[in-house]
Amino acid sequence: MDFWRAQKRLQMKGVVSFLATFFTDLMMLDMAMEKYLEGNEINHQKKNKEYKVMTEIMLLQVAAGNYNLQPKDPCRASFKSMEWLNKDEK
Repeated sequence: MDFWRAQKRLQMKGVVSFLATFFTDLMMLDMAMEKYLEGNEINHQKKNKEYKVMTEIMLLQVAAGNYNLQPKDPCRASFKSMEWLNKDEK
């Protein structure tokens, strides 16, 4: 995932990516690439890819902070009309 894709997602108001997608990307990077190269040298290619994923997450967090979502009346009415479960029904 690159910076420009993250910027494009930020421009699409109302769209917040599913966080598990990013966690999957990070897990796949961790499993697919070695942490260290020969001679205990840090694998900078792996670190750069991890950085790109983490940057995209942070950009989306900042964008999400700009949203001011208010529940719509039908949603609110639906939740208020629901019956609560008691301890035995859980």
